[in-house]
Amino acid sequence: MVYLFDMIKIGDLVLLYKDEKRNYLLKVESKKFHTDKGIIELEKLVGKTYGDSVETNLRERFFVLKPTLYELTMKVKRKTQIIYPKDLGIILTKATLFPGAKVIEVGTGSGSLTTALANFVRPNGKVYSYEKNKEFLDNAKANLEKNGLSSWVEFKHREVIDEFEEKNVDFIMIDIGSPWELIGAAYKSLKSGHRLATICPTFEQVTQTVFTLEEKGFVHIETMEVLLRRILVRRGKTRPEQKIPSHTGFLIFASKIH
Repeated sequence: MVYLFDMIKIGDLVLLYKDEKRNYLLKVESKKFHTDKGIIELEKLVGKTYGDSVETNLRERFFVLKPTLYELTMKVKRKTQIIYPKDLGIILTKATLFPGAKVIEVGTGSGSLTTALANFVRPNGKVYSYEKNKEFLDNAKANLEKNGLSSWVEFKHREVIDEFEEKNVDFIMIDIGSPWELIGAAYKSLKSGHRLATICPTFEQVTQTVFTLEEKGFVHIETMEVLLRRILVRRGKTRPEQKIPSHTGFLIFASKIH
């Protein structure tokens, strides 16, 4: 049985899927979408349900799928490097994050992590996202609006040096080149017993960040790297894919104490 609230309407997000190379995260609106397999009139998706299909003008079939958080984070318009889902997963599970949480994010970038954080703090939480680059911030805002999650984010175009405006927050994520510079500010704003996280691309950054966390009174400090290997499944010759997303960054987690 199909209910009215299951039907796709104008403004909904859909994943148009043809194959692994041709899959597109789109908002349903009155416009045409061009692919190498033909043109799709997006308005024709209205009234369909997820799992249905639609044909291009060349009679090529695309499936209409419900987007997951994976697509929302991976398919943001990029002005910067993003935090990939393999790292997002461990961040979200090791963070003191829950519906209603107050979160500080430093380094909005393209809004990939912001999307994931906003998804988890709703309906009553808030992400306070700091970004000093106006171009990056405007792009991230557009990505969050497309993903339908901007209501749970307060974007801040500023660079923090000594102190955040928000206090008594549940989780802080620092994603800048010198995270150790904001450990002191993070300590002032984070609830006791709650967690901070950061991501660093090099061993030198990791070392300085961890030593600073120890000096500032953090415990339960963990440093790790997450690797992902996809499997290419073929009859009689299943094997790992040759290309893998290897090093993206080293993750550091720490808990504040009194």
